[in-house]
Amino acid sequence: MKTLIKELKNSVPRVDAFDKITGKTKYLNDIDFGKDILYAKIVHSTKARAKILKINIPELPENYYIVDYKDVPGKNASTMIISDWRPFADNDVRYIGETILLVVGPDKNIVYDIAEKIIIEYEDLEPVLNIDDSKKLLGGPIVGNDNIFISFKAGYGDVDEAFKKAKTIIEETYYTPYQEHLYMEVNGTVGVWENGEVILYSSTQCPFYVQKAVAPVLGVEESKVRVIAPPIGGGFGGKEHYPDIISAAVGVAVHKVKKTVKLILDRQFDMAYSVKRQPAQIKTRIAIDENNNITALDVISDMDAGAYESSSRVIMQRCTYTAANVYHFPNVRVLGRLYATNNVPSCAFRGFGGPQAVFAIERTMDNAARKIGIDSIELKKKYFIKQNDPTITGGIFHDNIILPKMLDLALKESNYEEKIKKYKDDMYKGIGISCFLHGCGFTGSGERDIIKSKLKLKKKGNKVSILTSNTEMGQGLHTTFRKIAAYNLEIPIEDIDIPEYDTDKISNTGPTVASRSAMIVGYLIQEASKKLKQKWNDAEEIEIIQDYKHPEHLVDWDNNALRGDAYPSYGLGINVVEVEIDKVTFEVKIVGVWAVFDAGYAIDEKIVEGQIKGGMAQALGWGALENIVNKNGRFLQVKMSDYMIPTSLDLPEIKTYIMGEPYKYGPSGAKGIGEITFDGAASAYASAMENALNYHFNKIPILPENIAEVI
Repeated sequence: MKTLIKELKNSVPRVDAFDKITGKTKYLNDIDFGKDILYAKIVHSTKARAKILKINIPELPENYYIVDYKDVPGKNASTMIISDWRPFADNDVRYIGETILLVVGPDKNIVYDIAEKIIIEYEDLEPVLNIDDSKKLLGGPIVGNDNIFISFKAGYGDVDEAFKKAKTIIEETYYTPYQEHLYMEVNGTVGVWENGEVILYSSTQCPFYVQKAVAPVLGVEESKVRVIAPPIGGGFGGKEHYPDIISAAVGVAVHKVKKTVKLILDRQFDMAYSVKRQPAQIKTRIAIDENNNITALDVISDMDAGAYESSSRVIMQRCTYTAANVYHFPNVRVLGRLYATNNVPSCAFRGFGGPQAVFAIERTMDNAARKIGIDSIELKKKYFIKQNDPTITGGIFHDNIILPKMLDLALKESNYEEKIKKYKDDMYKGIGISCFLHGCGFTGSGERDIIKSKLKLKKKGNKVSILTSNTEMGQGLHTTFRKIAAYNLEIPIEDIDIPEYDTDKISNTGPTVASRSAMIVGYLIQEASKKLKQKWNDAEEIEIIQDYKHPEHLVDWDNNALRGDAYPSYGLGINVVEVEIDKVTFEVKIVGVWAVFDAGYAIDEKIVEGQIKGGMAQALGWGALENIVNKNGRFLQVKMSDYMIPTSLDLPEIKTYIMGEPYKYGPSGAKGIGEITFDGAASAYASAMENALNYHFNKIPILPENIAEVI
């Protein structure tokens, strides 16, 4: 029976669900690449910062190879935002886990045995292992002369003058930690030599990113590197750029041996040495006048990028531009600085710099309310942004802002106001709230000037194919995209397919990041479908190409001054979290979670609800459980038995409420939802803990031992 989409928001069965739950779906490690295959093992640095003096390699059996930087036919640097991360260390190492070489051969056990016998001699250098030491330039600079990869500024008004006139100044520094992605499928790449060229099968969110990164390493044009992305078992940002690095190393190996080379990381290696969320320390100052009005906000946001920049540049940018969050103050100044250290490089993670910024400003507002003796809700409401208010980058909030309605709903459904009064006399119980936004899509003119999305629809008979590079990694994108096309073409969803992600065959609609897929690419699908519908009977086979067009109403982005509309639209969220603390063990039980989100138009309410619940579960783990200890540049939690994440037994039902202020240039008015679901829950949790214990927490995760110290 064929399914016609009468109304987009009505949920349909996920198009990939049956194959996944029955085990039919083949992930990278399930694919049979034949018998003539070589296995690869990474030999990595055991030093955070050192010179390589000598590499002692045992005698190699026939058909076994060592692949290192000397085998790179092009440039030993993968191109991401910039070109700096080396596929192979050459004369020095910059973090524990950095790839020095690959051992490649036909028997995996022998490959691993050879790798174990390789001895590397080092000359130790003084490592930089945190932001403060990076500022001190311990051991000499890693990059530039100040260890700062890049810095960003934003704001308006006269902040210094406001602080001179202030009656009260409140200052605090907030700390947010690393976080492990813990996707179900580990990272991996298989390289194939075919017709004198390299084909890479990669578990990547972004096939064209891999192509862009690997081509300069191999010294060829991008079109000469073919990338195929099989079904992906989760990403959350952890497969945005890290696949570039291992794919580049595998590509070099394939180029050398002219055979198929397979590299699948084991879970412990992936957890120990793959990318994480950036730790941040964010100093906030607010100026308050004699009437308890906030007159200025001054923020310095510092992030630890690790040894290479990866995508941390744009994550730092988003953190900077999110510093004022949903609040409009008379004067604002923000400085964001991205520091180099000798830690494992960090990269994209759901929220993409937003959660760090939101945690700092929400904690700041709670702290200010406590110190001037007013309710935090009243303080926050007073400064809510409104339509046509300026942004801190010189743009405008163009859309209608429905924060007051969202807040009213969250307060009502959670019974917040009654509970906040009740728990004042009941230590060990608390309820907290966070208010937040997330800019949808790429920053500034990135969509227009860098991504330049081009979508293709192909009709053959009564069937339609969507040629896109935006990958399905569990978020429901295949279902969402097909629904949009089916709805606008008025044909059954079963008559639409999305071909394999193969850079030789698909169109480049950009990466699967930044809450852009449904909003930006979904809109291209909608517009292309409308055109195809008009031409449906013109021919048996029809191809429609839809190019991205930048919305004309936006304040144009000045890429030199970094001023204008940083984002075309904003998602909004209100989260409420309620906690109870065990008086003996100090174990925290989360007893209630309420989530109100403005997602524009929900293309499929069940998918949106799934995004909300998944994102908030991850965020609550970040705020309450997930503690990564970095000791001398080495993560101590590298097994799933060591790393605590919330399970279904740790969380109550997350009650979701989807509201919508449609965005004109999203399909049927949809906005991004994947990223924003992470942004606010950790802040709400910290607020609840503060109200339970009457103590202002300035860092997460808040663990039982932290509670014991407070009590």
